[in-house]
Amino acid sequence: MTDDAAGALGQWLRARPRLVDATVGAVLVALGAGQVVAAGGGATALIAAVAMTAPVVWRRRRPLAAVLVGWSALFVAEGLGADVTSQGYAAVIALVLTVYSVAVHAPLRRALAGLVAALALVWGAIPFAASQTVADFAFTALITLAPWLAGRTIRDRQLRIAELRRLARELECEREERANEARDAERSRIAREMHDVLAHTVSVVVVQLGAVERIVESDPATARSVVASVRATAKSALAELRFLLGLDGASTAGPRPSLARLGDLADDMRAAGVPVELTVSGAVAGLPPAVDLAVYRIVQESLTNVMRHATGASARALVMVDADAVRLTVEDDGATRSAPAHPPGAPGRAGYGLVGMTERARLCGGDLEAGPRPGGGFAVRAWLPLVRAVSVA
Repeated sequence: MTDDAAGALGQWLRARPRLVDATVGAVLVALGAGQVVAAGGGATALIAAVAMTAPVVWRRRRPLAAVLVGWSALFVAEGLGADVTSQGYAAVIALVLTVYSVAVHAPLRRALAGLVAALALVWGAIPFAASQTVADFAFTALITLAPWLAGRTIRDRQLRIAELRRLARELECEREERANEARDAERSRIAREMHDVLAHTVSVVVVQLGAVERIVESDPATARSVVASVRATAKSALAELRFLLGLDGASTAGPRPSLARLGDLADDMRAAGVPVELTVSGAVAGLPPAVDLAVYRIVQESLTNVMRHATGASARALVMVDADAVRLTVEDDGATRSAPAHPPGAPGRAGYGLVGMTERARLCGGDLEAGPRPGGGFAVRAWLPLVRAVSVA
């Protein structure tokens, strides 16, 4: 039999313990009865042999009962003068197997009860035997204690293996949960980035192409200049998307969004017809990348909202970098606003507008507030804690 076949057979048998016990029990009953008959034993010995071997059938389901029935049959048989164990080995195998089984399959207290019962019954049967020596007591103790100790050792090993398997399953589940969380976080990050890139770019392109449509016949030179600006904006957005989706290496993606590019962002908004006053104060070098990107995206989304929802409004963006935090404010002067703004945390039409800005700030350990200004217009204010990267000369 090959190793694969043997392994498959072993797995099949382990999956059917009751069938195995019934088969082994039937074999031992038949073998024990046959040995008694062959040795010329009487009816008492035959009945005792069956009673001593039959408990193997339920040795896993009722291990303590199997010990009590089998070893009690031995005690009664010896008391009636029927020495079954000397007429064949099947009864001895069955008794040893029941002691082993109570050690493996029963809790400690019941296993100890089975051991004590077996020792008491076998030692109680010795006075009925023809010989009564110390060796008899020692031998019966050996064949009782040895399988019991072996059974407890195997039970402890099985419990340790089961515990290790349980821990392995828990670790695997935890690993899968962390992988799912990481995947969901990455999807959310990509969705936020794509929203910010596309919402800004499409809004700028739509506004600028509308301007081109109005002046293409009256001022072709200006129209061509606006079209060139549209092309540059679209190419920049395409480069950002390719970098975001991993389609290009870092070297081909162009400069990444950061505070250093806020001037370009303001120029794009002015080209789209939104007057923007931009003020950046403090040292912007050495900002943590996450904070640097979050500040840029919050300013970008805020200015894009001004262009989309406050037609004809002018905007002011103020970014202050100090030792412990970055504080930013983006506000407009309240010209015609086409749609009410959603409060932070409320779902917008795109699903990522102010909600996405708020989430960006909170992921960096900061906070964001957005709402109408008392004198008219709309304002977005954010605070992001700052832990600067330390450069070593």
